[in-house]
Amino acid sequence: MNGRRDSVLWVDVSDLVDYLMRHNRPSGIQRVAFEICAALQRRDDGAGRVGFVVREGGPRDLVTLDWNELESAFGLITKASVPKRLLRKSRAAGASGVDDARLWDVLASALRLQGRALLELFKLPAAFADWVLGAVRGTVEARRVHTLHGRSRLRRVRTGGKFKSEMLASVAMPGDSLAVFGSPWFHDDYVKTIRWVRDDLRMRFALLIHDLIPVRRPEWCDRGVITTFAAWHRSVLPLVDQIFANSRFTANDITSWMQTSGLELPNAVRPVPIGTGLPPQSDQSAAVAAQLPAPGSYVLFVSTLEARKNHMLLFRVWRRLLADLPPDRVPTLVFAGNVGWLVSDLMQQLENADWLGGAIQMITQPSDEELRALYRGCRFTLFPSFHEGWGLPVSESLALGQPCLASNSTSLPESGGDFARYFDPENFEDAYRAVRAVLDDPAGLEEWRLRVRRDFRPVQWTDSATAIWEAIDALDAVPA
Repeated sequence: MNGRRDSVLWVDVSDLVDYLMRHNRPSGIQRVAFEICAALQRRDDGAGRVGFVVREGGPRDLVTLDWNELESAFGLITKASVPKRLLRKSRAAGASGVDDARLWDVLASALRLQGRALLELFKLPAAFADWVLGAVRGTVEARRVHTLHGRSRLRRVRTGGKFKSEMLASVAMPGDSLAVFGSPWFHDDYVKTIRWVRDDLRMRFALLIHDLIPVRRPEWCDRGVITTFAAWHRSVLPLVDQIFANSRFTANDITSWMQTSGLELPNAVRPVPIGTGLPPQSDQSAAVAAQLPAPGSYVLFVSTLEARKNHMLLFRVWRRLLADLPPDRVPTLVFAGNVGWLVSDLMQQLENADWLGGAIQMITQPSDEELRALYRGCRFTLFPSFHEGWGLPVSESLALGQPCLASNSTSLPESGGDFARYFDPENFEDAYRAVRAVLDDPAGLEEWRLRVRRDFRPVQWTDSATAIWEAIDALDAVPA
């Protein structure tokens, strides 16, 4: 490009592309990152002030990417899939099968959680243990990627056609900005990208941070994640021209951590309103809903199973409910999500307890269509997490007209506002009383539901995009 033009916001979607290539369903961070990108693209409306880049090699190898291809790839991992996958049989029906790609996901997860413990049990030398784990991980990952490859997640167009990729260095101009809305910290050399962008290309850099859990609550993370996350952020944050946060809580947390860590904060951290809601329902909705638990028969918890999300608390609550109430008064508890990390004890206990005779079910890898149907069919939702940067399932539940009973911790009261009800996630008795109160008052639950549907106003993803654009424009007003 030659001559003067308006500044462009280039969004590095490398971590999102990597996730699409490796996973069957998006996590909360990937969903937020994609929706913000989509809203920016719509807001731009062909004006050419938004572009997307992906890393294809070293820290300076950023190339432009066609938005339509990224959008298509994201659609592939959020669409409905049949038959429905139940990890645990229902009270009246048997369990269904496991598809090939998900099997390799489960194996990789099990290896990550249990591999080192098993090797240490047999007293193998550390160096040999690392070599064995690396080799097995490589085999599992290669098999899993091979399984997913045929689904054509992303088809890059490098030459010819409507879109042609170009190196960022050849199309960017001084005064442009590079932003990341996902989780790029798995690139341990990303600080070199930022220095190149700022020093050589004379661009600004903006970063959206979703949480600081690995440094604030490391007990819920893998040791490698803790080390990598802390080192990455200590090196990168002082170079960021504008830090965004997904909530006021996270913004305050970032500010506090940087100050106590001796890191300079270039500008005040800006909270970004996080959009709410899933994409519009499709023609598949009725068929998808028919495969799920009967409407009104269950309470829903949408989340990856990991220790921080506090599924164990609800396991204990449901066991107590079954002891205190007739079985027909206890709705099924549905976990919707994938098995994550630090939950091997929970999974073993669920199996040992026969999933409370089917009173607890898990639906793995739900699509957007399935999630929408699950939300619409539940009595209410639960979200007992210990620590969140935002709490997307809380606002999703409210946006779809369903009451949410949530933890009173960290950002969750911000996510649910006056429309959710809260309990202490550290206190079993408080959680039990809160759940029991809702179950014992069906009329009150219906009044709560009507209030949510009448008064709750979802945040639009365009609001997220507007807040980011306003911050970028403010940077443009200041000399680089």
